Amino acid sequence: MIISNKKKRILKSALAVLLCVCTAFTLVSCSKSEEPGVKTVKSVSSRNLIANPSKDSSVHYSQSRESFSKKEGASGLIELYVDEKTNSFCILETSKNQIWSVLPLLDENAPGEKLTSTASMVSLKVIGGTDVYQLNSQDNSLAYGRASYASVENGAVFTFDIFPDEKTAAKQKYDKTDIGFKVSVAVTLADGSMVVTCNHANLTGNPDAYIESIDLLNYFGAYNDSRDDDFLLVPDGCGAIIKTAIYDESFESLSFAVYGEDASVSDSSSGSAVIPAFGIKHGDSAFVSLIQKGDAVSSIKTQKATGVSDYNIVYPSFNITPVLYENETLYISKSSTVSEISLCYRFLTGNNATYSGLASACREQLIRNSVLSTKTVEVGDYLPFYLTITGAAKKSFGPVSTLSTLTSFEQAQDMLIRMKNKGINNVSVRYSGAFSGGTNPKDITASSVLTRLGGAEKLSELYDYISAQKMSLYLDIDLLSSATGFSGSSAVNIRKDESSYSPSDELADYMEEALAPRQLRSIGKLSKTVASVLSKARRYSFSGYCLNDAGSILYSDFSSNGLLRNEAAQSISSAVSTLSTGHSTMAVKGNFYMLKNIDSVIDMPLKTSVPQSGAYCPVPFIQLVLHGIADYSGEPINTRINLQEALLKYIEYGACPHFEWNYEPVVNQTESDIFYYDNTINAAAEFYSKANDALNDLRDARMTDHYEVDDGVFCTEYDTGSMIYVNYTNEDYSIRGVVVEARSFLRVN
Repeated sequence: MIISNKKKRILKSALAVLLCVCTAFTLVSCSKSEEPGVKTVKSVSSRNLIANPSKDSSVHYSQSRESFSKKEGASGLIELYVDEKTNSFCILETSKNQIWSVLPLLDENAPGEKLTSTASMVSLKVIGGTDVYQLNSQDNSLAYGRASYASVENGAVFTFDIFPDEKTAAKQKYDKTDIGFKVSVAVTLADGSMVVTCNHANLTGNPDAYIESIDLLNYFGAYNDSRDDDFLLVPDGCGAIIKTAIYDESFESLSFAVYGEDASVSDSSSGSAVIPAFGIKHGDSAFVSLIQKGDAVSSIKTQKATGVSDYNIVYPSFNITPVLYENETLYISKSSTVSEISLCYRFLTGNNATYSGLASACREQLIRNSVLSTKTVEVGDYLPFYLTITGAAKKSFGPVSTLSTLTSFEQAQDMLIRMKNKGINNVSVRYSGAFSGGTNPKDITASSVLTRLGGAEKLSELYDYISAQKMSLYLDIDLLSSATGFSGSSAVNIRKDESSYSPSDELADYMEEALAPRQLRSIGKLSKTVASVLSKARRYSFSGYCLNDAGSILYSDFSSNGLLRNEAAQSISSAVSTLSTGHSTMAVKGNFYMLKNIDSVIDMPLKTSVPQSGAYCPVPFIQLVLHGIADYSGEPINTRINLQEALLKYIEYGACPHFEWNYEPVVNQTESDIFYYDNTINAAAEFYSKANDALNDLRDARMTDHYEVDDGVFCTEYDTGSMIYVNYTNEDYSIRGVVVEARSFLRVN
């Protein structure tokens, strides 16, 4: 929870108002069933999109600062004021006199040029039968006289009865075919933060009306005038800032699905985020927003101003009811994914109003919310070197494919001995492809360690060596997916078919054997799966589990006993907690909802999905949040095109080295085999020595700042006082009396 004691009293008052609002009517929730299920409407040749144009643009604006005439709360350096005319609010940051308004402030110098009809407190996408309605709190509630607010302790609750037309809004009694929803937004202040909680309910009882999505505070903090260092913060991969002062006419709106797309609903591959956070810097102030409830069904959307009528905005959108329309068939979930949405906004000023400062505030809030652990990394004598070893994988020989042994347990030990001799003294081995099916494994509950690799006996010998050298052995397991499906326990997608997803594997592409779609397990069966894994684990010797699919995919299960995506995230998090008891745990990619019981993360994003440009800049936002709490690494260095640049990126982002190797070549010309260990082991040993000196004693330190010193030269600062400069240019760079060599790095204590 974000608040306690005094904070509970603040929310108690807000909840009381919400309760009165909800009980004043006979309401039917958006959720039509206690269990997941799908309503199917066939022969839908087309769908009407109904979006009535705004009749009064003034409802989308606050006229001036003076419009916020009523003060409703204060905490620390922020105050809450209400604009009664537009039923909206603003936050005043008192030290800098900065206004963060829900609706844009009207520019008195150019009122006609900057008018917009899209800013609102709440925007809804509503399904009514087979039609789609675009509704919002300003045009479809305030304009109809159906918006109000009530004061609560240190805050306010804003209520909107939202209808598609004025005639329905004026009714005293609704028909079953009418469409209308009540949306309540509670805003309270505590500990210098703003907490926003949103609830929704069906006003009319129409069984064919659903809220498909909610956009919340879509213009909060929007601005059109940019200073040189103003930016929008988005959770694209490692994190990115969009420099709003740099004009880019070609910039298009972006959307990042938190924890990736739901494979049971969508086949799209838009950008994804591992952390549910976003922010804005404008002037000398900034804010970061963390989604506390509803994160698993959210997307972060952003738009950069490209003209005088545009605004720089970033905001959350929530998929309330899963919907799919294809081949003239409409599929609608009978249950909503979440009933309550919650966000926490933290405000910073001055020198703290940077993306590093926003990351620090986000980290603190995640620890308060028990999403991240309070523990710190235990520093040893040597930096971990993460090594992904492939046991067995399929390889194509013309039309025929067969399971090939790439690294047996004996060969793995030989590889580790050679690494030890080269000074790589602390290896954390992720053994992939060790179970039935290799890198395209069968159901883990029906799998066993491959005999072709040496079986349990040779695995035990490998572990004995690894343990004696104070290294670690993680067995890679897929909890959620299988190449062969599940007997009666597969997840069901929104089409009512068995749910599946298509994994990406660079090694499989290299071996010319594309991985087939993998069946997904019913989330409701996950606890039994974990019990089976723990039972089988008694046969084998290893340090811990590497959670492959569980760290990177999240999906809904529409079977009768399934769980939708939000509950699925909670179930996966509980499974990780169980598996981590008595074992170390490693995750692939590292969606934040399951990191509390994770010791290390590999394949954590060190780049963005959107290409870098003058206005779009990757930054180590998630690394700033996570460093010191858990060790992490990026994708294998040897799979990158530019090896030297990849090595520098690891140093800049405070990441432990990670390589993926096989003992046996997978192609005849071993010189071009990027996975053959002999081709890059010398370069890896040389880099490890430098990385160990630079990073090992900083593993438990907080990363406090990161910035670009000059074009192509970056600095990362830690709370120990250490600074690491990374120079990506082809010329030496001098700073503070020291020289950072070209294409190299330098640590300064």
